[in-house]
Amino acid sequence: MKNFKPSYVWPNPAFPFRVYYESSDLRIFIIENIQHNWEWMSVYASAFRETDYFFVYCGWYHSEGFAKEADEIFSILKLDRNKFFFLFNSNSELENFQPYGFIGEVINQNAWLDESLVMKPMENTRKIYDAIYVGRFSAFKRHYLAQQVDNLALVAGNNHGNKVVEDIPSHIYRNEVPLSPDEVCLKINESRCGLILSAEEGACFASSEYLLCGVPVVSTLSEGGRDVWYDSYNSIVCDAHPNSVAEAVSFFVENPRDPDLIRSAYLAKAKFYRYKLIAKLAEMFHQHGQYQVDAYEFFHETFMHKLRRSYRPNFEEIFGAK
Repeated sequence: MKNFKPSYVWPNPAFPFRVYYESSDLRIFIIENIQHNWEWMSVYASAFRETDYFFVYCGWYHSEGFAKEADEIFSILKLDRNKFFFLFNSNSELENFQPYGFIGEVINQNAWLDESLVMKPMENTRKIYDAIYVGRFSAFKRHYLAQQVDNLALVAGNNHGNKVVEDIPSHIYRNEVPLSPDEVCLKINESRCGLILSAEEGACFASSEYLLCGVPVVSTLSEGGRDVWYDSYNSIVCDAHPNSVAEAVSFFVENPRDPDLIRSAYLAKAKFYRYKLIAKLAEMFHQHGQYQVDAYEFFHETFMHKLRRSYRPNFEEIFGAK
């Protein structure tokens, strides 16, 4: 164990974790990625109960390399694969992990965006921008691919310690200070389409926030699962070339979409994924004699935006003696 070094661990004491359900006969936790949680799991894994289960959120593309790393961690810590259920964002992630004996289904993380919050179509909002790119100025976001887009808006938040890229494309709007969710929603609604140009990341909340606002998406081919939300009406998936991106943007400028159709299609698919999780919850409740708990009601009563929050868990209190 001393020689093992994961590819990445949470750099801050506060990180995504949730005690989702707790009784004397069953506990369910939500964690994000396996290797990110190495530091605390390597200390407390031996204190996991027989009735402790984990939903594993896939916050970044779960490649075969991720699968191999998870396999090594499970071997080192002697973890039971049957106690971990992966919420994969795409079929390719599922296919990467299945050969290593991991269990899960495609239940895309963007289904956990709370549609009752800010992101929604705003009627009678004047379109100002041909395209908007909501994304931090990190190299993997590939902002340079938008260099031929006219009337571009750029909205960036915290760069999470990553180096800010220098090749930022020409634009007519860029936020100088962080925007509130309401302000981001307005900017999206003022745009004819939303850009997401990375080759690899997670399912990308911003991509689906465009759809919640009823704005079509221009995306490059990608790994990570954002494309499961796309169809021929709400998106164009183009080559990773500035020319191709600009052409796709021009198409949506000339062929505007119905915001309500885009949003309703997103909500229908979100409901599909939510029901898959509810079915898994019902199975777990039944297997552990939690007959008094209705999985559907439990899911909706405990639902929160993105299904988990970031904080500093007290693992000594949760798992007891090491």
